[in-house]
Amino acid sequence: MQKSDHSRNGGRRRYLAVAQDLLTAIASGRYEVGARLPAHTEIAARAGVSRATAREAFLALELIGAIEVRHGDGTFVRGPAARAAGTTGSPFDLPPRELIETRLHIEPVVATLAAARMSDEQIAILRRHTDEQAELVNDAEHVARFVALGLEFHADLATYCGNHLLADIVSQLVNIERHPLWALVNQQGLPNPASRQSHIDEHRAILDAIENGNASAAAAHMHEHLDTIDRTTLDIFDDPEQRRAR
Repeated sequence: MQKSDHSRNGGRRRYLAVAQDLLTAIASGRYEVGARLPAHTEIAARAGVSRATAREAFLALELIGAIEVRHGDGTFVRGPAARAAGTTGSPFDLPPRELIETRLHIEPVVATLAAARMSDEQIAILRRHTDEQAELVNDAEHVARFVALGLEFHADLATYCGNHLLADIVSQLVNIERHPLWALVNQQGLPNPASRQSHIDEHRAILDAIENGNASAAAAHMHEHLDTIDRTTLDIFDDPEQRRAR
């Protein structure tokens, strides 16, 4: 039996790296909407992984609605707006919809505490995250890095809020190793420079409120930011009937 390569790439799940590379190729136009993707065997050979790992990468992309498998015909690009209708979870981690719902309830509290407790040095570290993200806004080849910086922003902000338990919870929620599909959901939800710039602007609004010591504004901006991510998650995972029923 063929094994997948979860232990490769510095402990990072290898299928996630393959899926991110494919998603980057789609975002940069190498595979246009409607284009047929190479077979699992070809992708596996190119990436230097097993066929099982390539299949896992395709499954992850199918779950977030980036590709469509047409049995007997092949696998085709669906584009950023496509949905995996009726999909509510993943075999790899917790449903992203539940994950963001949890973050919506916790991270505004973290932002409130940070506004009272963060030092100038800690604020400067978070600004470096947003500045590095800004350098990548127009770079479709490095959206995965853009996403990683955004998750690091949230993890570091929680660390600096002065509450170790809250920091640990948030760190687990934004950890790519624990929730690998989440990285792909974020990458799928940031398909163009405008969406990525909005993401940075929201981070900077949170940080400005924290720097000014405005706890209520920090919490409000954090909630608005996560609510935007929540709507993106709904677009990816829910069908229209499920959304109208909420």
